[in-house]
Amino acid sequence: MKSIRMAILGTQGLPAKYGGYETFAEELSIRLMAMGGYEVTVYCPAPKGSTASDGDYRGVRLRHLPVPATGGLGNVLFDVACLLDSMGRYDIVYMLGYGAAPAFLLPRLAGSRVWVNLDGLEWKRTKWPPIIRAYVRVAEWFCGQAAHQVLCDAKAIEAYYRKTFRSPAGMAFIPYGANAPNLPENSASLLPDGLQPGGYCLTVARLEPENQILEIVQGYLASSTSRPLIVVGGLDDRPYVRELLAHKGDRIRFLGGVYDKARLGALRKHAHAAFHGHTVGGTNPSLLEALAAGRPIIAHDNPFNREVGGDLLSYFRTASDIPPILDALSSRTDAENAQWLASAQERLRERYTWDGVALAYDRLAKADLRGSR
Repeated sequence: MKSIRMAILGTQGLPAKYGGYETFAEELSIRLMAMGGYEVTVYCPAPKGSTASDGDYRGVRLRHLPVPATGGLGNVLFDVACLLDSMGRYDIVYMLGYGAAPAFLLPRLAGSRVWVNLDGLEWKRTKWPPIIRAYVRVAEWFCGQAAHQVLCDAKAIEAYYRKTFRSPAGMAFIPYGANAPNLPENSASLLPDGLQPGGYCLTVARLEPENQILEIVQGYLASSTSRPLIVVGGLDDRPYVRELLAHKGDRIRFLGGVYDKARLGALRKHAHAAFHGHTVGGTNPSLLEALAAGRPIIAHDNPFNREVGGDLLSYFRTASDIPPILDALSSRTDAENAQWLASAQERLRERYTWDGVALAYDRLAKADLRGSR
């Protein structure tokens, strides 16, 4: 039987170092290759100053193209370049994200099946100016017109898209997966100086308003806990980040970005509790990773987080909700913590394994190609 040629576009490349899309592309592509019957290519930005080239990562072909420009426009132009390059090469072209949605017609016209992953409600991100948010809404609509399959990683995203747009595209819900941290026995030695297991709380996120970082910090400072809150996320000179850094002190520590998987895994594993403030995403990978780490989670109360965590998570809507939640977590017994961990592991096994995700994509790919003949 002829192998299915699939291209995955819209990432910062493999191996995964940057974010959720990169982790997803890595976990999915290596599993499809291991199944047999697939030839998977992941498009990657070429290192600055180099030219387009090919490579290999764990059996997955890497296709490098130069990035035309910097910033958000550069990302869109890079996606368009990848779509152009993919024409006539693949059975399935799978774009992660939809900034370049009008250009989905390019591989479609060349005979490929075009898929798109919606991720979250990007037009709600306050970092975008109004004109870009308006474009994102148009691009969101265009996904269902130009793509053959619209993929949603959360049922809440699928319900939103079906309700908001009339689309001729097929729709499928397939979540992300999670892996338990693969850490050495002495993983506590990977913690930053001054941190002890169970002696801090943690939040890992891009420092954006829609991730509720300021509300988490304010609620934490209003609590009675003496443990520090460790904030992991890239630091820059934006006004929102400056506002956050104004709270820096003994109880609020900013580590910047932590991209080493072992160090980040150790931070998750040894935290007293983790905060997850994301409000616009679907099945957010960082929430799954926090669940896999086995520590209690305090999450923003919205349909996406409740879909993932159910009754396992504690939820806040405003900063004032956080102090009593921290008090309640501190009073849990060892037996209650053990029961929580067992329930979290069972939920992950039932719903969010990467092997299950890969099998779902395998079924979709074969059904989509069969239906297109």
